[in-house]
Amino acid sequence: MLKLYGFAVSNYFNMVKHVLLHKGVEFEEVLTFPGMDPAYNAKSPMGKVPCIETEHGFLAETSVILNYIEAAYPARPLLAGDDWQRAKMAELMKIAELYFELPARRLFPEVLAGKPVSAEIKAEVRETITKGCQALAQLVKPAPYVFGEVMTMADVVLRYSLLTCKLATQAIYQWDVRGEVPGLREWDDMMASAEISQQLDKAMQDGMAAFLEAVKAKA
Repeated sequence: MLKLYGFAVSNYFNMVKHVLLHKGVEFEEVLTFPGMDPAYNAKSPMGKVPCIETEHGFLAETSVILNYIEAAYPARPLLAGDDWQRAKMAELMKIAELYFELPARRLFPEVLAGKPVSAEIKAEVRETITKGCQALAQLVKPAPYVFGEVMTMADVVLRYSLLTCKLATQAIYQWDVRGEVPGLREWDDMMASAEISQQLDKAMQDGMAAFLEAVKAKA
């Protein structure tokens, strides 16, 4: 059986878990935190989560894992369409990562551990996310999903990237970035109402207190 290594507060872990649940793939969760533990590095070379264990061996890096799952478990496809449509989905997923998820993480020392982030970093992050919102508004008009009537991998990746972004921008700027993209708030609410999303969100909430304690201990 496929094994999924990670922890419930990780949005990258939840991207993979959401896809596995959507596709009905049987898997076992192995509670794992990121780090440079030699034993885990034998599975995930950079010590990152998530990581999956397959009959062939171990695989790390979320985007790579998602592509593998789509190819290995073609039921209920999440990258349907022609080459061009799949490329546009990949474009959106990259924007979600580079201009929402990753810049928001620069605010985490203050948001999660109470360690002040400089005004310069805050300004840079806001500028980057603003550009991301402009790009997203240009690329998608949810109807009801970002690429039409059927949920795709792009919806999953954007949802969990946006969770990180919302957490940081609301805490630092009191800014709901969803208002910057027409239809994004409605799309986000729809995605959150799905049974799988609610299951993963509850697990995230249940694990958040212990996670924050661990973060503050390292700060």
